[in-house]
Amino acid sequence: RARNAPLQPAGRTAITPALPLPDLGQLTETSSTAGAILRNERQILDGAKLPSAMSTRKPTLMTTTMKDRAAERNGARRTVYGVRANNKYHEEVRMNGGRGSTEFPFKGGDTYVGEWANNVEEGFGTKTWVKGHKYEGEWMAGMRHGKGTFWVKEGGRLRKQYAGDWQNDQRHGQGIFMMANGDKFEGEWMSNERHGAGVIKYAEGSDCIMYDGSWANGKRTGLGVLTMANGDRYEGHWLDDKKEGPGRYFYRSTSKVYEGEWVDDIPKCGEFKEAPPGSFDDFPVGGQADANPFTGAAASNSAGVFALPDLKLIQPDSVVTEAVATIRQQRAKDLGAPGLKVFESKEIQSLKKIFAAYDERDTGFVTCGDLLGLLQAAGVNVTPSTVEDLVLSLEADSATQLTFAEFVDIAALLMDGEGYEPDQSAEFDFGQGDGQDTYM
Repeated sequence: RARNAPLQPAGRTAITPALPLPDLGQLTETSSTAGAILRNERQILDGAKLPSAMSTRKPTLMTTTMKDRAAERNGARRTVYGVRANNKYHEEVRMNGGRGSTEFPFKGGDTYVGEWANNVEEGFGTKTWVKGHKYEGEWMAGMRHGKGTFWVKEGGRLRKQYAGDWQNDQRHGQGIFMMANGDKFEGEWMSNERHGAGVIKYAEGSDCIMYDGSWANGKRTGLGVLTMANGDRYEGHWLDDKKEGPGRYFYRSTSKVYEGEWVDDIPKCGEFKEAPPGSFDDFPVGGQADANPFTGAAASNSAGVFALPDLKLIQPDSVVTEAVATIRQQRAKDLGAPGLKVFESKEIQSLKKIFAAYDERDTGFVTCGDLLGLLQAAGVNVTPSTVEDLVLSLEADSATQLTFAEFVDIAALLMDGEGYEPDQSAEFDFGQGDGQDTYM
C-alpha cells in the first residue's frame, strides 16, 4: 500500500471521476436546460433586468408563448406583407392527383406600413393593395377611419381619387372626389355617396360648368343651381338628378327666363319673360356663346335682344297658377307625401271659385290678410292664431300676396290627410264645381 493512500473499505475499488461533480444547486440552476429556459422566460415576461453579459442579446431558446407575444403587431411597424393563395398551385395539385406542384402555395398580397393595435391597423398608416391602389391616412379597428387620401392605379400610374373624411372604411363627411374624366366634387358624403351640400365642377369641354346645391344618395336632390357652358342657368328644385318642382331657367342668348313648374326634367307650366337686370353679368350677351337658336320673325333684333310676341291669353297668371297647383297636387299624390291633403279635380275647381271671390280685381293674387277667410270658406277648421303663426313662419305679413297655387299648398298642409268635412254654410262648397275653366 502506497504511503498516504486513502483507506478503502475491504472488497471495494476506488473510482476517480473524469470530471469534477457539480454542486446540486448548480445542477438545478445553471446546468439544467429546462432551468435556463424558465429563468430566461421569467426575466423577459416579468421585465427583470438581465445581467450585463446577456442584456445585448436575445435568449437562444424561446417558448411558443414568447414567440406569439413577439409576433403580436402593436405600435409602429415597418412593412407588413400580406399573403394570398396561389391559384396556380392549387390547380396543378388538383390536375396531377395531389403529387405536388412547381408553384409555391402562396404569393404576395397587400402591404401595410404604419401603426397597429391588437393585430389590426390602428392609427396612421399606408396600405397598398395588390392591384396597386393606395391609401394613406388614419385607421381604426382595421378600417379607414378619419382623415385620409386614396389613390387608384390607372395605366401604370397612381391618380389621386379622394381626399377627406372616412368612417368605417367608407367616404363619410367632408371630402374632395376627382373623377377620371376630370370632373371634381367637393362637399359632404354619407356611406360612400354624395349627400348634403356640395359643388361639382365639370371638366373642360362638358355641356355644364358647375352645379352648386343639395345632394341625396349620390344624386342632385333639393335646391341647386346648374350653370351651363353656353351661359344658360337653372335655379330651382331637383329630385333624383332631374329638375322637379318650381324653378327658373335663364336663356343667355335671348336674355329671357322661364319661371314655372318642372316635372321629370321637363317644363310643364310657367311664364316666359324678360330676365331681370344683372341676370347674365357673369356671361354677358355676345360673349362666350353668340348663337341664337331663334330664326325668322322670332329672331333677336340688331341689339341682340329677343323680342317676345304679344300674348292674347286672358288672365294668364290665373291659368298658370291653376296649372301649377294641379301639378303639385299630382306630385304629392305620386310621391305619397304624408300629412298632406291631395285634392281631386272637382275640389281644385271649388278652391278656384273661392279664390276668385276674394280676388275681386282679377289680379291673380290675394293677400295673407285674406287667408283666414279663404280657409274657412273652404271648410278648413283653423283658428286665427294658427294662421298668424303660419304667416310668420313664411316670413310674410298681412300684405304679402299669394297665388292660387300657394293657397292650395297651404290648404293641403292644414287639412287632415284622411279627409275633411267642408263647412256646409260656406258659400262655395266642394264637389259642386261645373268643371269648366272660367278663365279661358
